[in-house]
Amino acid sequence: MDLKQLQYFVVSVDSGSFKKTAELLYTSQPHVSKIIKSLETELQTELLVRKARGVEVTEAGRKVYEHACRILVESGQIYTSGERRQLRALRIAAHPSDRLEEIFQDFYMQEKDLDAQYQECDLEGIFQALHRHTAEVGFAYVDQKQMTAFHQTLDYKRLEFTELGKTGPLLFAGPKHPLYRAACVTGKDLRDLRYIQNEDDQDTLSIQLIPERDDYRYYRRRGKVMQTNSRRLLVKLLRETDLCHIGCGFSPNLSARNTIRAIPIKGTEESISFGYINRKRDGLSEEGARFVEYIKKCLTEKTAPC
Repeated sequence: MDLKQLQYFVVSVDSGSFKKTAELLYTSQPHVSKIIKSLETELQTELLVRKARGVEVTEAGRKVYEHACRILVESGQIYTSGERRQLRALRIAAHPSDRLEEIFQDFYMQEKDLDAQYQECDLEGIFQALHRHTAEVGFAYVDQKQMTAFHQTLDYKRLEFTELGKTGPLLFAGPKHPLYRAACVTGKDLRDLRYIQNEDDQDTLSIQLIPERDDYRYYRRRGKVMQTNSRRLLVKLLRETDLCHIGCGFSPNLSARNTIRAIPIKGTEESISFGYINRKRDGLSEEGARFVEYIKKCLTEKTAPC
C-alpha cells in the first residue's frame, strides 16, 4: 500500500466518480480504476461499488476512507514538521462572515508563533474539513427549522455542535429598493421580492425563511434568485438595483458598506444559532479553546452580531 493508492481512493469517494477523479488528478479513468482495484486486492475487500453513474463507498470502504484521510494529512505534516515544530497550530473552517474574519484577524495579531489556517466554505465543506483533519474546528450558523436534521448529520459524522449565540435574519437592501426605508419587514413582504444570494445559502437559511409552500428552488424556478460567489458583485447589485439579500448577523457585513441597510425580519428574532463544530473524540486544542473564548468575549462586548 502506498500514498498514491490512498489519494486516488479518497478523491474517488469525495467526487463519487472515477471520471471526475481522473480530471482532478490529471490522469486517465482506466488508470484510476486500476489503482483502486490494486488497493482492494491488497486489502482483500471491496471499497467502492461501481455503478452506471459513478461509484459509492461500501461500509468497509468508509472505515478505510477515515484512516486514509488521516494518513494523507499526517504524511503532509511530516515534510514540514521541522519548520513548524516551534509553532502552535490552529485550523479553522467557517461559513463566510466578515465579522468572524475580523475577530480571527484580531486574535491572530495578538498571538505569537501561531501556525494558522482559515478557510471559508459551506456546511458540507466544514464537515469534510473536520473529517479529513484539515480543520480542528468549524464555525456555522443554522436555522432552527433545520436543527433536527443538522443534529442527525452531526451524530452520523461523530461531530458535536456548541452554540455560542443566537441572532435573527436580516433583509439587506440598497437605496433603489422599495423597502429601503422600512423599519422592519414581514414574511409576507418577502414573497414578491427579487434576491441575490450566495451559492451555499440554500444549505443554510436564505429563502427558506419565506413562509408556507414557497422554498428556495421555487423562487429560482421563477427567476427571482440570482446566485453568486462574488461578494463584490453582491454588494454592487444591492447598491445599484432593486435586488435584496437575506442574511444573518454573521453573514457578510453588508450594513457597514455605506448605503446598504440591514432590515429586521419580524417574527424571526433569534431563529438562527451560531456556534462551533468539532470532532467528539478530539475536543479542542489549547489554541482552539482560546479562540472560542475570544469569540465569546467579542460577542459579549457587541451584542448585535452584525
